[in-house]
Amino acid sequence: MYSLILTDEVIDRIDRIAKLHGKSRSGLIDQLLAQYVSMTTPEQRIKNLYELMLGQMQRFSDEFRFLTDQGDLTAVSALKYKYNPTIRYSVILYREVGQYLGELRATLRTQNAALLGEYTSFLRLWNEIERGVTDSDVQAQLKGGTYRRLLKKQGGEPEEISKAITDHITTFNDCFKLYLSDGGSEKAVGEITKKYIEYCERGVLL
Repeated sequence: MYSLILTDEVIDRIDRIAKLHGKSRSGLIDQLLAQYVSMTTPEQRIKNLYELMLGQMQRFSDEFRFLTDQGDLTAVSALKYKYNPTIRYSVILYREVGQYLGELRATLRTQNAALLGEYTSFLRLWNEIERGVTDSDVQAQLKGGTYRRLLKKQGGEPEEISKAITDHITTFNDCFKLYLSDGGSEKAVGEITKKYIEYCERGVLL
């Protein structure tokens, strides 16, 4: 926390601009000073990544419906199953980046016990494939229909990182639908494994 001595006229203008953009006074001053000294604030980094991801996901607008008022990247995909259930993907990026950049949440929006059971079986398979192909300890859990997977911090440009995240979402979505359509058969498992390996070969892993 720092104290600044500013003129009343400057504060009045800062407050008007901050209100217009839905920011706090401190947040706007921090952003303006960061721009002046050519630095990127955590908020700017997160905003840039969300914008990149949304732009990249637009290629799949026939497959996803986007909710842009959530403050994060949220995409919804319909499933070919009884009563038209959907699966919602949300990417939550952390302000303070340590070992993890953020997390992906995939929430199955249904009360159908049979579908929830198939989702659980698919996630068990998905985790086995991830751990087997990447030889890494993927941190993920399923609770109440929501699959939560931590995204490891990686090097690379923002474009590469955002593409890795969006590729992961689209690959996961394709594989889950394939699993549902083929009842988790041996053939489906082989196809899902192949799709995951192709995803790994395209760029930065998470």
